[in-house]
Amino acid sequence: MKNLPPKVWSAAAIPLALVVGIVVGRSSSSDSPSSKESAGNAGSNVPTRSEMAGRDGSSSSSRERGDRSVSSHNRSQQLTAILESSSRLDRTQRLLSFLDRLPTDQFASVYEEMANSPMSDIRGSERSLILQAWAERDPMATVGYLQENGAEDWERETSLSTWAAIDPAGAFAWATAAEDEGNVNNWVLGSMRGIAAASPELARDFLSQMENGETRERSIRSLEPYVLQYGYDYAENWISGISEEGLQNRTSRRFADELAEIDPARAAQWAASIQDAGTRREVAEDVADEWAKRDLNSAKDWVATLPEDARAQASEEMARHYARQDPQGATAWLQEFGDNPAYDDTRRNVARETYRENPAGSMEIVASITDERDRNRSYDRILQDWMRRDADSARSWAIANQASLPEHVIKRHLRQ
Repeated sequence: MKNLPPKVWSAAAIPLALVVGIVVGRSSSSDSPSSKESAGNAGSNVPTRSEMAGRDGSSSSSRERGDRSVSSHNRSQQLTAILESSSRLDRTQRLLSFLDRLPTDQFASVYEEMANSPMSDIRGSERSLILQAWAERDPMATVGYLQENGAEDWERETSLSTWAAIDPAGAFAWATAAEDEGNVNNWVLGSMRGIAAASPELARDFLSQMENGETRERSIRSLEPYVLQYGYDYAENWISGISEEGLQNRTSRRFADELAEIDPARAAQWAASIQDAGTRREVAEDVADEWAKRDLNSAKDWVATLPEDARAQASEEMARHYARQDPQGATAWLQEFGDNPAYDDTRRNVARETYRENPAGSMEIVASITDERDRNRSYDRILQDWMRRDADSARSWAIANQASLPEHVIKRHLRQ
């Protein structure tokens, strides 16, 4: 896959949001909360999900600007003058006017001129805007040009995102049939973003039609902000509406962090209700991590109620925050787990976080790690750092406890 330089991609984000916002305003689906309200108004033109899925992707005759005021003779001069403006707002306004008057059959020449211009890198947002305007006017010509001329990842995604916001079914069908290099089909990824901008629920329908793979995984990630913008209730219901169990589990894992950030208490209830044990463990881990940052006691009480497997996973993440906020309390808390090997990661995290304030105490925690290899590695790491910070204290401790230390640690630190 080819990637646009960071400075170009960053600049491209602003007009992308602008044009997609304009398109979405014209074709927002009734499946989003805001669209449902609009659909109830008299005379509303908001399409339903089924209308969007079956919409004809051809450009209407009204979009075929007959204004030939932008001639081949002065087109290049006008574009150069626009791009040379030092004001982004001025450039955007003038470029939109220029593109609105541009005959459809001249877009290819304008885009090629822009792509080959010395200003292409520093005017990436304007280049993206031209591409979006072209894709809205004539999507098939746009993607055909990109296929013939070797498109960057961002070009594939931008063109398909614009097309899909207007014609979801047509764009998605074309994207899934189009070849792309690398592990991710950026045509598909772009189409999913465009669909989600108009209707997250319609995007979920198309997501369910995709094959497992990196493109599907990336699509789940790309849909996240479009779903979460409507709040916690909408997001949880959106996930529960995924009928394919494996896809629902992967989506739950992906969304867990953000849901916990929105409302950790409700995310905790949701996590505990997940049926798949593996997904429940991973989601519980994310929720515990986020909740413990804000309310350690509530997170601790909740973790104690989890099934044993999820409890061990969640404790591992909570341990870091617990040890930072209350080192003594965290150390005492470890006694609840006895010698259960499932909590070795929890012990290791507490040892790491308490080491700076109490290195000898953290070594006692390391001694309780049941896995020998893990225990020995922890001894080595902590003692090595302790030697750098306070060699005399570290050496004195090591001499007094060498009977319990692994041989290689003694050789490295006491027999140098």
